[in-house]
Amino acid sequence: MRTRILFSRISAFLMVFLLFLSIDASAQKEKLQTAFLYQITRLIEWCPEGKEGNFVIGIIGNESAITSELQALTSRRVGGQLIEIKTFSSIDAITKANIVFVPDSQFDNIDKIVSKTSGFCTLLVAEQYGASRKGAGISIVYNTRLSKLEFEISKSYMRRNSLNVSDQLYNLATSIY
Repeated sequence: MRTRILFSRISAFLMVFLLFLSIDASAQKEKLQTAFLYQITRLIEWCPEGKEGNFVIGIIGNESAITSELQALTSRRVGGQLIEIKTFSSIDAITKANIVFVPDSQFDNIDKIVSKTSGFCTLLVAEQYGASRKGAGISIVYNTRLSKLEFEISKSYMRRNSLNVSDQLYNLATSIY
């Protein structure tokens, strides 16, 4: 009987511990994504229309965790531009933005998102491997095993959208297309 109670308590403890671990890993992912998005603003020279008004980082869908983390950037600047965070409820709601973040939950719509943003000076950053081969400029993925962010980059996307990328960013990429 005592063994069963002890086993039950240990099981409950492990379940709670694993829950906290998964919450911590998820929070870590959004913090790293936010840091990455901010750092790439310094490693890319934006086209002339991308240097006007606020520097807008948009997120498609209702992604409260990444949106919450990105809000911390609103006190910072990119060059002389104040960072503004926008949430786009749908693809049709997308307006001019310097960066549009495509979370994994919206990846099935990547073709429509690429089409919607094609007239803007916009960098599409998608949260899925291979997105840079499907029309996004950068694919970022959180590697849970290594607890780090990895990314792929599309040179042709950058040229096509008049985004001049520092060699430093290309050197850090896991793949270049």
